[in-house]
Amino acid sequence: MSFNTTEDEEQKRLMQKIARVLDETRVSFATHNRKLKDLSALRASSPLKFFASFFKTLTPLFNFQRRNASAERIVRFVAIFTCARDSNNASVCDAFLEEFLRFLLVAAMAANKTARFRACQIISEIIVRLPDETEVSNELWDEVIECMTLRVGDKIPVIRTFAVRALSRFANDLENSDILELFLQTLSLEQNADVRKTIVLSLPPSNATSAAIIDCTLDVSESVRKTAYFVLASKFPLQSLSIKLRAIILQRGLADRSAAVTNECLRLMKDKWLVKCCNGDPIELLKFLDVETYELVGESVMGALLKAGQVELQDGQSIRQYLVLTSDKKEGWYS
Repeated sequence: MSFNTTEDEEQKRLMQKIARVLDETRVSFATHNRKLKDLSALRASSPLKFFASFFKTLTPLFNFQRRNASAERIVRFVAIFTCARDSNNASVCDAFLEEFLRFLLVAAMAANKTARFRACQIISEIIVRLPDETEVSNELWDEVIECMTLRVGDKIPVIRTFAVRALSRFANDLENSDILELFLQTLSLEQNADVRKTIVLSLPPSNATSAAIIDCTLDVSESVRKTAYFVLASKFPLQSLSIKLRAIILQRGLADRSAAVTNECLRLMKDKWLVKCCNGDPIELLKFLDVETYELVGESVMGALLKAGQVELQDGQSIRQYLVLTSDKKEGWYS
């Protein structure tokens, strides 16, 4: 009896120490580096006791529904701690990562929606931050992927969002092509704008995904349309898209009813296509747009560049006159 009492007291003391660390991390991100060392030292001193005590100490977070700043700081700290590598205790770090992921997978399947939400949130944070060289068993990754795939169909939008974010790291893997198929299928049916936005951000560049992302430039949600242009700019070089798709992208973006979306389209056109792909030459950009076929798009582009100060017209010169006169110097590609 005394033995059990001693064990209970030791665990209680350890849980109090862990709780103090977590309490301090929720106040400010500035404490995280220092507290990371403190928590790592507690884990290294008694790994098995630490695992059980840590999980118990963290459990109240899974009943806390609000996404306030202090809770978000704890989630971020826990993910950083889980991903941190201690070269002197590598095996302990690996064991903790696997045990914690299994603990989170159980919570992710709970009937309680708050528990599922927190579990998926922490899993997604861990997966996003986990270094590539970290060794995790294929069996455990398969369990994570299976669980997060189920949660993509959860009835709670924020859970679906974190499940998609967790799976995004695997969407590029040819062995997990079903994840990409799931994303594309879900995108076309998803009613929640935040979930659609997260899917668009998670799609890798390919012919199949470019079509889906370009479709999102007509999304009813401003944030989704804006995200579509951001992803097109960051993942799809000008030359990777057909002339028709280039014209559609600019035609829609420059005419969008939202200034935020139009500005994102302008950044794509100027910073990526004009500067990086065309060396800042507007006529080179128009070549890529085939303005003989897409004349109105060419005029819209020139109008936007003129407004942005990227093109200078002579007194009384129209945009079309500029195109004709300048193109004469470019071997008559425009008439």
